[in-house]
Amino acid sequence: MTGKTRTDTAPLVEFIQYHQPPLDSGTYRVDLTQSLQTLQSDKVSTPATWERSLTFVVTGERFTALAPSDVAGVFPPEGSLGDHLNVLPHITLTRSTLPWERSPDNEDPNLPWLALLLFRESDFSSPEDKPVERILPLRELASAPGATFPPFEEEVGQDPDDSVSVIEVKRRLLEAVLPKKSELGYLAHVRQLKGMKKEDPSASTNTHATVLCNRLPQEGGTSTAYLVSVEGRYHQDSEEFDFGSAGEEALIRLVSLKRWSFSCLDPDQSFTALLSKVKREPSTLRLTEAVETEAAPYLARGCIPLPHALRQGDKTVSWYHGPLSPGDVQEPVALPALAADELLRYEARTGMFDVSYASAWELGRRLTLQNQAVSLALYQWKRTGRLAQRQEEQRSRSVSRMPFRSVRTPPGQPEVVRKWFEDLRDLRGVPFEYLVPDARLLPAESLRFFRMDWRWMKCLLDGANSIGRVTEADRRLELRRRSASPLEEAERLITGFLLRSSVVSGWKDLLVDGYDVLIEDNAFQPPDEMLNLARMERLNDNVLLCLFEGDVKTVDIHLQPEAMHFGVDAPVNEAPRFRKTPRDRDTGSEILEHQFPVPWKKDEALGVIHMGELAQKLQSVQSRSEYTSAPLALQMIEGVQKVRFSQVTP
Repeated sequence: MTGKTRTDTAPLVEFIQYHQPPLDSGTYRVDLTQSLQTLQSDKVSTPATWERSLTFVVTGERFTALAPSDVAGVFPPEGSLGDHLNVLPHITLTRSTLPWERSPDNEDPNLPWLALLLFRESDFSSPEDKPVERILPLRELASAPGATFPPFEEEVGQDPDDSVSVIEVKRRLLEAVLPKKSELGYLAHVRQLKGMKKEDPSASTNTHATVLCNRLPQEGGTSTAYLVSVEGRYHQDSEEFDFGSAGEEALIRLVSLKRWSFSCLDPDQSFTALLSKVKREPSTLRLTEAVETEAAPYLARGCIPLPHALRQGDKTVSWYHGPLSPGDVQEPVALPALAADELLRYEARTGMFDVSYASAWELGRRLTLQNQAVSLALYQWKRTGRLAQRQEEQRSRSVSRMPFRSVRTPPGQPEVVRKWFEDLRDLRGVPFEYLVPDARLLPAESLRFFRMDWRWMKCLLDGANSIGRVTEADRRLELRRRSASPLEEAERLITGFLLRSSVVSGWKDLLVDGYDVLIEDNAFQPPDEMLNLARMERLNDNVLLCLFEGDVKTVDIHLQPEAMHFGVDAPVNEAPRFRKTPRDRDTGSEILEHQFPVPWKKDEALGVIHMGELAQKLQSVQSRSEYTSAPLALQMIEGVQKVRFSQVTP
């Protein structure tokens, strides 16, 4: 069994409160003075002094929208449709100092000047309530009518004609979602990866800044996140945002550096909820048969009765099963074959033919004939090999000393042919109806395990390899050259599963881990050694095929590690719906007895979390003297969703 280990190169993630830049944005002057005085020389009669001033400017983002290279990622992903109901959206920035290069009150350097605001569709009772998105020249940022923006001083390098993206939001809505000034410190942190290998190309960029939002998305609707500048927008002597003299319905202008939208599913349509409803009976790819009949053993083997047109024009019904068998098949097959009819089987018990292996052989032959490049290369290679073999036989049978032309060693199997047989061994190019001949084998929202029938696979490969095999002599020659036959590599243990579910189409970045042990408890830590995943592919919009090298008995289906996010506990049916369970600072395990309701700024319907109160509750559980964004981020991070399936023994 080949495998891979989970923990061989896993880096350590460290959370840091902030990363202040060495110099803030602005203009700096360096004054240099040099004095020279001689003690025993008359060349310089008096002390000489030279002076010089140098000016330089440190520029940083202020009004210009972030470039794609400035953003390492956002969550939820832009345009996504997923289970984001308990998620605090965030944006990760490639430059770790960016959130602290300016200040929200032009005084405290430890507070970020960036805030991530979330607006829901339900926030706007009319189109007039929606935020207005505009692009203004820098000269009109504070003077353009319609919204309030405080006066500012242009910095070196800023042009009055520079374009600035802004949003204009009514004060009553902005006031409801804006964090307090002290809460800004909890909503930005730095993530640093440690323990990465130097040859890893990402090792040099393993420190990023993350800005969190303080609001949960809209249930069953679309939400839009805006990364805005709050530079100098908070009072120096209070916690409040400076709205000036603007009224409740007045528009407040904010510089927007980045925006994206996403949608939130109904909880019943979430990743975990959908997979938890997947049908598991029977657990293998076969039909159930409640009544004991003559056909029951065939149905248990995964066979399906299908119409069969005979060569003479008669019609009958015959058994067929594909390569995805419920269990190990012990039927022998005689290969190589000259025609598919050699592989027909007559089942006397039911008085029906079994066309499974004959169909596999004919399918392999037809698929190869359709691929002109492969069929020609295979024919030429075999023809060269036959000539070389016959010359060698003539040489060995000759009793005379007559000179023979030297026998040229036949070339190795052409690359195009080798790749073709490799693809066939992994069922690439095999039509879906040959894999699942009846829709009842794989109903909607179901998962079925299987074991590869290597006899079926050998028939498929032998049919593909039959190009150029015409006579009995050709067959005997191939029998003598077994080392050059693709059949030798077909007899391997391959197992897997088929999943037919809307999860396959709804989540494109699924990951699957397979194990050769039964792990029935979803909370049980799986072993480090995983089976090698030979193939994972969507056969259509909602069917996923996975093949493993080995005997898979348990699979974990989960999302990409990039889907790790920040949030609260998943909502429950009883009140309060949203809660937070603290984690032990050393082991990371949840402390269920200290679970508490999420504190809201106003109410749960608005979905804005009171970050200051949340931090205080977590601080009291952890008994910390000081609580910053670093331990808060560790408490708020949520792992990817994972659902476990174990094969049920029939």
